[in-house]
Amino acid sequence: MTDSELSLDTIHELIASRRRRYTLYCLYLYANPMRLADVAGRATEWEHGTPASEFLDERLAMYTSLVHIHVPKLAAADVIAYDRSDEMLELDRNAAQLRPYLERAAEIDLDETDISPL
Repeated sequence: MTDSELSLDTIHELIASRRRRYTLYCLYLYANPMRLADVAGRATEWEHGTPASEFLDERLAMYTSLVHIHVPKLAAADVIAYDRSDEMLELDRNAAQLRPYLERAAEIDLDETDISPL
């Protein structure tokens, strides 16, 4: 299957949410594919600035919003693929179109030690 060109409006809509950006950062920085629970944990750490184990309710809220809102939106644009049976996420065919925007956003969103491989 070939890439489909995402409009600039679609790209901006996809990266407008910090939680969607966090999901994509995880896949670029740590592992591809990656378990949804691990993405939720790391995103919670970025959002709160401390280990996710200190914010169990927030981690659950993050997981819930990812599974019901953010992952489906990214998957619908073929930016990520989501296997519900084993809850694995991986970058999909349109992910590369977002990378230049994510690189710039990561400079603002993340600590410098986190963004070097992005």
